[in-house]
Amino acid sequence: MASKPLAVRVPDLHLNACSVDEHCEALLRIRRLPFWWYQGTSKIFGNFSVPFRDKMGNWWYQVKPGLCWPVETLKTIEPSRACPAFTKAYFGYQHLVADESEANSRLVLNTIFDLTDYGPEKLKSKRRNKIRNGLKNCTLELLETYNKEMFDECRATWDSLSIRTGWKELAKERTFDEQWRMLLDCPGVSIIIAREKTSGKIAGFILTKIIGDTAYSDTIASHTDMLQTRVNDALRYSFLANAKKLPGIKKAYSAIKSSLKGLEKFKEELGYEPYRFPANTHLRAGLETALRLFFPDKYNRMIGRFE
Repeated sequence: MASKPLAVRVPDLHLNACSVDEHCEALLRIRRLPFWWYQGTSKIFGNFSVPFRDKMGNWWYQVKPGLCWPVETLKTIEPSRACPAFTKAYFGYQHLVADESEANSRLVLNTIFDLTDYGPEKLKSKRRNKIRNGLKNCTLELLETYNKEMFDECRATWDSLSIRTGWKELAKERTFDEQWRMLLDCPGVSIIIAREKTSGKIAGFILTKIIGDTAYSDTIASHTDMLQTRVNDALRYSFLANAKKLPGIKKAYSAIKSSLKGLEKFKEELGYEPYRFPANTHLRAGLETALRLFFPDKYNRMIGRFE
């Protein structure tokens, strides 16, 4: 019989959690925070992703301008009870369904189905070692109050990620500071900071939300100069290990599957499964044809078709 792997000791982080209603109502009051921080806002559409409720009581947000997803990503909805407002879902909407007969597509979502059973024994030994190295090289803490110096270091970390990957844009200081001040007061949101032990400099951060019964990864960023610390491993695992301790938190979610093989392998080795959920994709007349013709890669990802 194989021996049980040694426990991975993580710092005790008191993560924020709240109900779906509490989180969405807070974002409605604030108005200036995007649903996912990394989404940002649009010069044309403004802060398009603020959540809203349909007449059946389902909370939605625009994952792209005009395309809606449920706030509770892993919740199934009967197609007859999915009715986001046309003014928000003018291109269409997608959601999971419980019955295969109701599905016309798939959503491949990175999911941990039983977070209560999560631990080092669920991971391969190489990934456990990387996590241990990350926790050896970094100290983790929650950012709970405004600190200009820490804000500036986190913004520099985000900019470093953006330059390294070509993803998103450099952050504007005023917007960054304003949004992060609001995030600190937003129910369900936590910001975990990782410092490189030797220098004390911020090596990375992960921004999370825990709402309903699910722990969601929002944004993770690491500084290019400190990738050798394994900061991403430390942040990701510590988030999941601490979310697991919260009563009523059963699942974890980390975005729709992407075409980035390295990123997807990393998530799978952390315990996420790219599960092909049956889904209902409702697109407005002509849009599906246009997507198939002009954006086939995006369309295939959208309906769960991967090579």
